[in-house]
Amino acid sequence: MTVPTPPEPFLHKEAKPLYTYAFLPQPDRELLQFIQQTEGLQESVQVVSPVGSRIAAAVEPMQDPKSLQVSDEVLVHSALRHDQVICRLFSQIPVLPLRFGTCFLSVEKLVSHLLARQAEYEQTLAAIKGRAEYCLKSRVQPSPSQADPQAPLSGTAYLLARKQAYLQQQQAQARQEQELAELQQLWPPTWPVQVADPRPEEALRLYFLLTPAEKQQADLISQTWLTRHPNWQLEWSTPLPPYHFVGVLRDTEEARGIGSP
Repeated sequence: MTVPTPPEPFLHKEAKPLYTYAFLPQPDRELLQFIQQTEGLQESVQVVSPVGSRIAAAVEPMQDPKSLQVSDEVLVHSALRHDQVICRLFSQIPVLPLRFGTCFLSVEKLVSHLLARQAEYEQTLAAIKGRAEYCLKSRVQPSPSQADPQAPLSGTAYLLARKQAYLQQQQAQARQEQELAELQQLWPPTWPVQVADPRPEEALRLYFLLTPAEKQQADLISQTWLTRHPNWQLEWSTPLPPYHFVGVLRDTEEARGIGSP
């Protein structure tokens, strides 16, 4: 939708805020139809772009964005749908995904933002074109614990057995830490990577931004690693939008989160 002045469906006496999913290259007619057939949080997704702009925004007019927070159930469902919309768009076109709850107060503010940041967003979209984000989760099976020495050991023999069990535990921990460091350095240094806090059951969590060919190489590297370290588990995600590799709309005056005053 090209926007020389606020067009339909934005011609309202009281303009609705625009819930915004992502920024993307100006779509052609076929992609525009695909986007408009995408169901959003409350109605179909639309596209806004300034006249002559090469950058567009996937949006949804929303009278009261704070309605997405009326209950925990609605909030969780809305956050999930937000990600589903972005993933659907990403399956057909590069996108700069926005965090859940991003809203522009008017179409004019959105257009102004796109015009001001067009060169930056074009550069970022060009950098991520043909790439997808992949999450690598790693887990390690703990070494069998040494049981505490039991009777009939006593005295010196018992103390020696306790010392031996402690040393074995320390050696296993040091070996795991060495393997973890090796795993972090395993990947080509030219690959974009972000280190994230692992979940309690994980030893390491990494996010990569890879081309299809690089992902194939990553799978081969993973297989080789697992052959040498059978006590480890490596799990790759499906292709994802580049959530961890774009810093779009962290703090601006044009946009607000649904929880902002």
